[in-house]
Amino acid sequence: MVAERSADRADTLTAVRALAFGARTVERALDDMTLPQFRVLSLISSSPERASRIAEKAAVSRPSLTGLLDGLEQRGWVRRVGVLGDRRGVGLEVTPEGRGALRAAERAAAEQLGVLLREVDADERGTVLEGLALLGQALARRRAALR
Repeated sequence: MVAERSADRADTLTAVRALAFGARTVERALDDMTLPQFRVLSLISSSPERASRIAEKAAVSRPSLTGLLDGLEQRGWVRRVGVLGDRRGVGLEVTPEGRGALRAAERAAAEQLGVLLREVDADERGTVLEGLALLGQALARRRAALR
C-alpha cells in the first residue's frame, strides 16, 4: 500500500514536470503570442464574459489580466465593450483579427504537439491524446464551476 502510494506520487510528479515542459514547448510554437495571452484569448473566444470572470478562469490576478488585455487590445485581437445595464462593467470580445491569430496559434501548437508525439511509440499516442483530452475536460469542469 505504501509502495503503491509512493509510485502514484512519482507518477504524479513526472506528470507535473511533463506539463511544465510541455507548456514551454507549446509556448515556443505560439511565436509572437504568450501562453497567458493564448489562454485569455481562448477563454474570451469560447465565452465572451466580463473581465473579472476571465481573470478567475485564466488563473491570473486582475492587475495581470489588465496588462494582458492591454496587449491583446493593442494588437487588435480583443476589444472591451460596455455591459448592458452596468455602467462600470467591462465585457470582452475577440475581434476577427484575434480569431485569426488564435487559429494560427492553435495550428502551430497542434503541429508542435504532433512533433512531440513522434517521440512516443505509435501504439501509445492515442493513450497520450486521450489522457490530455480527459485532463482538458477536468479543467473545463473546474472553469465551469467558477461560474
